[in-house]
Amino acid sequence: MKKDSAIPDKMFIFAKITIIMGNKAEKLLDALKKNLGKWTCGYCNSGSNQPAATFREIKKMGYVFEETAPNRWAKSIYCPICQTKRSHYKLLHAEPLAEEKPRCTITPAQRKRVISILEGRDAFSGAHITSTPEIDHKKPWSRLEQDIDISLLSDDEIKENFQLLTREHNLLKDRACQYCIKNNKRPPLFEIPFWYRGGEKYEGECTGCGWYDGNMWKKELTNYIQSYDTK
Repeated sequence: MKKDSAIPDKMFIFAKITIIMGNKAEKLLDALKKNLGKWTCGYCNSGSNQPAATFREIKKMGYVFEETAPNRWAKSIYCPICQTKRSHYKLLHAEPLAEEKPRCTITPAQRKRVISILEGRDAFSGAHITSTPEIDHKKPWSRLEQDIDISLLSDDEIKENFQLLTREHNLLKDRACQYCIKNNKRPPLFEIPFWYRGGEKYEGECTGCGWYDGNMWKKELTNYIQSYDTK
């Protein structure tokens, strides 16, 4: 009987924890929305001793945050309220844009392989990346039904699905893609209104957009200019 009577107590405790976690997530989300686009202290604004866990609850809802590294969103910053360094998070959009999807792990060996295949060059500028190259899905994460497992791809398939970008360019692409998702308009790369397939309106395909494939976009734009000069 004692064993049976303990079950409702455990269920009650679990339910109570769930409610508390939900309240803390709501509190943190409210603060993040008020500070949209700014780094926000997770500890001060959640009332939780485990702000990372609270943050994950929000991330699961589909909210988009600035990444400090691949699959990392926390940035350790001094908080004037806590008067200590705490994990801060930057919410990029006030509304959720995508459901959380599991990401495939990229091992150091796989990362080295991808960088070698893509020659360590930024897809937009063509320059060698002197900082840490970021492996970018050509088709934005928000439009993928599931992640792409690099370990299953040939060299040509890696070139087909991925490109390398600097941190700054990756952030610019993320903002451009989120704008496209929200407005069904493909922002021009470098403010040059050229799409080598389709046009500004998004019609279910990313191919043709400069943000999708920087190298192909430059190649097709060059071909267009050269063909125009011969007319």
